[in-house]
Amino acid sequence: MSSKSVLEHFTVPDDFQNGNTFKGKCMHCGTLISGSYKVTSNFVTHMKRKHRDLYILHSENKEIQPTLTQCIKKSRKYSPSDPKQLEMTNALIMFIAGDLLPLSIVESEEFKNLMEKADTKYQVPSRKHLSSKLLHEKSVEIKNNLVNTLKRAESVCLTIDLWSSRQMRGFLGITGHFILDWAMKSVMICCKRFKGRHTAESIRSEYEEVVTSFEIGFKIAAIVSDNASNMVKAFSIPGFDDFKVDHESTAGKTFRPERCKLADGTFEKLMMVKCNGKMLK
Repeated sequence: MSSKSVLEHFTVPDDFQNGNTFKGKCMHCGTLISGSYKVTSNFVTHMKRKHRDLYILHSENKEIQPTLTQCIKKSRKYSPSDPKQLEMTNALIMFIAGDLLPLSIVESEEFKNLMEKADTKYQVPSRKHLSSKLLHEKSVEIKNNLVNTLKRAESVCLTIDLWSSRQMRGFLGITGHFILDWAMKSVMICCKRFKGRHTAESIRSEYEEVVTSFEIGFKIAAIVSDNASNMVKAFSIPGFDDFKVDHESTAGKTFRPERCKLADGTFEKLMMVKCNGKMLK
C-alpha cells in the first residue's frame, strides 16, 4: 500500500495544507490518527495493526493494477491514416472477401482477442464502417485495376451464366478471358443480383451495362453461354446468327468470323458458343 493510497481509508479535513500536520479519522473504526500528506507512516501503521486484512487486500489490488506506462501503451492505437493500420485493414478486407466470411466476424470477441494478440495497437474496424465504406472503397479500387488491365488486352472472350439460388434469388455471372503478355488470363468481371424476370431483354440490358462499365464493349470476340432460349435470344442480334457455334456439329472445323458491327460500335468479330457442359446438365 503506497503512502498516498492509505489516506483513502481516512477522512481528511478539507482545509488542511500540504506539509501541515492534521488528524485523519479512520473510516473503519473512527480512531483519529495524526500525520501529514507527506508523512503517512502513522496511517500505514494503524492499518497494519488494526485492520490488517483490509491492508493486505488493498495492497494486493494495488499490485495488480497496471502502471501509468502500461496504461499509456495499452491506450495508444494507430491513427486511421497510419500505414500499419491501413495495411492490416486491407489484409482484413481481403481475408473476409476472399474466404466469403460474414461481416459479423469483426464483432466476435475471440477475433478481437486474436487481433489484440497480433498487434495491440491495431484498431479493428466496426461492422458498420466495414460495410458502408471500407468494402465499397476496396471494390472500386479492384474494379479500376481490372479496367486498366482489360485496356491492355486486344480482345476479350466472355462466359455468361444466369442462375437462381435456393431462395429463388437470381444472379448473373460474367467472366472474361484474354491473352496478355503471352499468358492466358481469366478474371471475374461481375457476379451480381439479377432482379426481375429472366427475359432475353433483361439479360441483354444487364450485359450491356456491365461491358460498358468495364469499357470492353468493342473488344468482345466471343461469348460462351448455356443453351437456354432466353440466353440465346438475348444475343441474337442482326448479323450475329451467322457466327453462332454449336459444338455438336463443329468438330474439326475452323471458324473465321467476319466483322459484325452494330450502329453503336459495341460488337466486333462476334461469335457465340454454346457450352456443352451446360447442355449436358
